[in-house]
Amino acid sequence: MSQQQNKNHSIKRKLVNNISAVLSVILFTIFLTVDLSVDTWVEDQFNQSLTNKANYLKTLVEDDNNVVEFDFAGEFMSEYEKADASEFYQLWHGSDVFERSDSLELYKDANLPFLEMPINESKIIDYELPNGRDGRALISHFVAQKDDRNPTHSAVFNTMTLAIAAPTSELNKVLIIIDVVFILTCVFGVFGVRYLVTRIVNKGLYPLHNLNDQIKLLDITGVAQTIESDFKVEEIEPIRNELNKFITVNQQLYSNEKRLTSDIAHELKTPIAELISLSEVALRYPNDKRISDTYTSDILSISQRMKTIVNNLLLLQRSSNSAIELNTQNIILNNLVNQSINELAFKHPKIKERLNNLITNKVVIIADEFSLNTILCNLIDNALFYGLTNEPIQLSALNDNQNTIISLSNKVTAPLNDEQLKAIFDPLYQLDSSRTNNQRHGLGLSIVQSLCNLNGFKIEAKNTNKNTLTLNLTIPLNLD
Repeated sequence: MSQQQNKNHSIKRKLVNNISAVLSVILFTIFLTVDLSVDTWVEDQFNQSLTNKANYLKTLVEDDNNVVEFDFAGEFMSEYEKADASEFYQLWHGSDVFERSDSLELYKDANLPFLEMPINESKIIDYELPNGRDGRALISHFVAQKDDRNPTHSAVFNTMTLAIAAPTSELNKVLIIIDVVFILTCVFGVFGVRYLVTRIVNKGLYPLHNLNDQIKLLDITGVAQTIESDFKVEEIEPIRNELNKFITVNQQLYSNEKRLTSDIAHELKTPIAELISLSEVALRYPNDKRISDTYTSDILSISQRMKTIVNNLLLLQRSSNSAIELNTQNIILNNLVNQSINELAFKHPKIKERLNNLITNKVVIIADEFSLNTILCNLIDNALFYGLTNEPIQLSALNDNQNTIISLSNKVTAPLNDEQLKAIFDPLYQLDSSRTNNQRHGLGLSIVQSLCNLNGFKIEAKNTNKNTLTLNLTIPLNLD
């Protein structure tokens, strides 16, 4: 398996990365737009300065009665002097050179670019200056303005071409500074966004971390505990509620497991103690005929009781973990009831006299035969043991549109309270009247409950009129 597959997924990392990426793209787009806008504005300002200088120089060209004059004063524009030689201009009358800046005198063979173009048009091009530096040149074609002091003007127009050039080193420096500032701002902005996003996500995930810390402190083996919070978070509350339900169920299961273990030990402790006592007596009095005559049968009886307990525990375990394979089929309920009665006849010789079976052969259900037979045997056995011997046990079945309800009622000495009605289905739970009977182990109704859960049945116990305990088994007509 690759390292990428082994890496755990992280909600925090994914949120931070995704949000940081989105915000970084937005910031980069904004900064890039600003950078391009500023670069364009700076270049426009540079070009505008060239245009302004060119317009100023064009105002110095006059047509005085068809004589072109150029009135330039170097003290006002020293950048065109020899001492500076940083910028240049050149003026053409028609196609002939009319005037050159003093700065061009340092480069006798150098000429600024000349382009043919319409009147009153201008163009800016990138150009390598005579001094070898990078620059830009503005070329403009215009007509020399007439001298307003001369009332008579010639009809001839003198066309002029002006070219001025300036270095772009300062412009490039400004553009580089802007780009560096943009890059640094973008980098720091990305890291700043990631830092802020991390802080915000950490704060947002605090309730989840707090929930995890509370889970770490849980101990279902101790007193009942639940996860509580000082403040409610809408997304966390459903998780907290489900966890509390899970914790409560597991605490109950753990408590039941402890009680079941204790009860199993108690149930097995008695026959084991009897085996030890019988063996010790037999060893102490080996020649006592009264002991030796009954020793074997007593050992067999105790062993069978232990076997019954173990078998019932195994059946309870199988029914609880879905280990039993269900095979549903059509069953005539009355036939299955008669089969259960025959199986219990050895244990309750008067079963047919005490059990009043009101179920007819018309009642047909769909169920697993083994599960239903085990349930009926345990229910009838329980009713025969706990019911008053002089009162009949009523067994009936009723079909409605969705279920078949099998009811088994028997008279008892005193009605069971709510706690007893709920506890009789717990493993190894016994009423006081059965604790003195070695054949009762408190597993029958718990096996019934487990099989009902496995098959989708419903079993409930309730008190009815005149000290009558009724167990209702509800079987759906359609188990699909």
